[in-house]
Amino acid sequence: MDDEQQEELIEECNVLRRELNDLMTNDFDRVLKEINDILKNSIRSLKRPDDSTDLTSSEATAKPILLSLTHPQNSEILKCTVTLFGSDLTTAEVIYKAGTKVQPPMNAAFRTTIATQQMKYWSLQQLHECSQHLERALGYVACADFDRNIYQLHKAIQYLDLIIDSVNSAKDNILLPKKKRIDDLRRSRNTTIFSPPIPENMAFSFYVQGSKLSFAVYHTSVQGKSSGYFKHFIEANVSVLADLLNQLSYILLQLQQLRDKLSVFDEYQDGSDWKLMEEKQKETNTLMTMF
Repeated sequence: MDDEQQEELIEECNVLRRELNDLMTNDFDRVLKEINDILKNSIRSLKRPDDSTDLTSSEATAKPILLSLTHPQNSEILKCTVTLFGSDLTTAEVIYKAGTKVQPPMNAAFRTTIATQQMKYWSLQQLHECSQHLERALGYVACADFDRNIYQLHKAIQYLDLIIDSVNSAKDNILLPKKKRIDDLRRSRNTTIFSPPIPENMAFSFYVQGSKLSFAVYHTSVQGKSSGYFKHFIEANVSVLADLLNQLSYILLQLQQLRDKLSVFDEYQDGSDWKLMEEKQKETNTLMTMF
């Protein structure tokens, strides 16, 4: 490679170096600042004012939301009205009348409510875990206090990966409810808050899937020596969850776009042209110090 080609490569690398420096000193902090604000707002939307949290109670923004859960196939069998407050159900009224839909037939409707006077709530574990992942992501944002220069490129990418993983985990908690055995549902502490108590041959399950809150009743059936269960479920759209998912998707998009830009420079830094530019820069700096 002749001197002219080397000079062209060095100039090209210098241009890339300036672009990378701009990414590190401007875009990185701009994106993190925006993400920091969105994360805080998302966490607050999942907190009741009386929740114990690192965020002060006055910052919690969740408001009680009254929801009526329905489903075309089960509207006559199962009815449920709940109050979603933060990450918990603070009130619930259930009417279940399966009749001949189950075996043996259910002659009378079963009615039960959350005993609100006991100040016990149905904890939606998915939303609590979502909040924990978001708090972890917020912690990574706060810890990203390294110098903003091109030599910290690898560290910047590592922090972005940590934040992205945490936000992805938070989003997965909402989109992908974990399957639970019926026996585990029966033993859950959540079931003890209903009055009158849930019969032993039934199990209740409230869960989040995407922007919907679902409620399922599992009714054990015994016919002769064989046994099984009937499942009836209803659901409701929850605008707060839809907004939360949109915010998390936006966060991931911004973080991934920034990471992709930084990754291009990360790959370029390992190339021979960049190393040549670094060597020439060192030679130039050495010559300048001699005069």
